Amino acid sequence: MVHVFNTLNSGGLQRVVLMLSGWLTEHGYQVSLVSADGPLRDQIPRNVRWSEKNTKLSILSEVIQLLGIVRTERPIALHAHQRHDALVCHIVGKITSTPVVEHAHNTLPNVGVKQLSFRSSRIFAVSGEVKRMVTDVYKRPAAAVTVVGGVPFHTSAEPSAELSASPNPPFRVLGIGRLEEQKDPERFVRVVAAARQLVDVEAVWLGTGSHLTQARELASRLNSPVTFLGESNDVVGELDRSDALLMTSKWEGLGLVVLEAFARKRPVIGPRTGGMGELLGEGRGIAVEPEETDESFGAELASLLQDRARSRALAEKAFAYTQEHATEDAVFGPVLAEYTRYTRGSV
Repeated sequence: MVHVFNTLNSGGLQRVVLMLSGWLTEHGYQVSLVSADGPLRDQIPRNVRWSEKNTKLSILSEVIQLLGIVRTERPIALHAHQRHDALVCHIVGKITSTPVVEHAHNTLPNVGVKQLSFRSSRIFAVSGEVKRMVTDVYKRPAAAVTVVGGVPFHTSAEPSAELSASPNPPFRVLGIGRLEEQKDPERFVRVVAAARQLVDVEAVWLGTGSHLTQARELASRLNSPVTFLGESNDVVGELDRSDALLMTSKWEGLGLVVLEAFARKRPVIGPRTGGMGELLGEGRGIAVEPEETDESFGAELASLLQDRARSRALAEKAFAYTQEHATEDAVFGPVLAEYTRYTRGSV
């Protein structure tokens, strides 16, 4: 298998690719990755090959590079993880008669060219909301789209740390993600500032990005107690030291950090955007409407932090969800089944 994606940065998409590729090697598949370099390069699983994507010239250079990889490795299929990469894969697939599948990792704020998007024979959507986007907006048949969820977070080697039964301010709120428009770190700063008017709270954001400077300036201006720690290799530890995960994304396919918080028994509050509404529903978290004011959002956060019984009940229900829906069989099984069809020549 050859997986093609944008870059080895620290986003959720990249974590899916790395976990899936490692799992596939354990099931006897030879896996290659094609992407630009990034901070997750050192986390590429053992026995997984990596080629640095040639992005300096044009899409033609990417096609030529991938064509050479396919002719050398002769994979059973190409697996694309973004629309641009899917286009490159389809060109190479047409030339070499190699099947193409793709992941739909996110709801998209920009529709783009519908005729060139999600044209693969099999599309793996990370949530029901993403599937609805692919079928309703891009007019792909529902039978071509399989909902697979995110990644199997229930397998952490460390047991989940229980949330304390009694309030112990200052409450610690965690944000995780790229400091970019999608994650809306400025709203995170504003919501924490609003919550601080009601409870003793402090917040930490893990991740880097182009919005760092303006988010820091906003935090200073609002006297919002947010510390930006940058990249972290201790997400589990940061979750265990926190009282809640606060999401402020403008759009989201699923929200892998939400699943990670579920697995660590930490309550989650966030906007009902994309797949997050599904994840946080049925008593697994607190979903606020995207148009909710920052003050109202902050009040919801403050209420959650103070009500430990509610927080623990949400966390327990969320943890149970990961045991059923965030397993390797549930998340990666449908991908493996599709690969097996190509291996057996049944397509």
